Amino acid sequence: MLFRLGSAFILIGLIALVVFALTLSAGAADLRALLVGAGLAILGLLIHRRVRQARPQAAGRFRTVRRILGESSPDDGPPE
Repeated sequence: MLFRLGSAFILIGLIALVVFALTLSAGAADLRALLVGAGLAILGLLIHRRVRQARPQAAGRFRTVRRILGESSPDDGPPE
């Protein structure tokens, strides 16, 4: 769930940065849009990165195929 929250913050932050760029080109730039966009994008990246490091890798991806073929990995145990 935190991974999706980080993705949402990144998306909203990028949208706010685009809004700032458009208002800057129109001559009515608002500094709050820049700060909110950059802050949300950075916060989203930090959450995204922290959750990605905490996720365990799926080691048993093709466990059934390995058992059928007779190959074993250290965490599978002996083949049947």
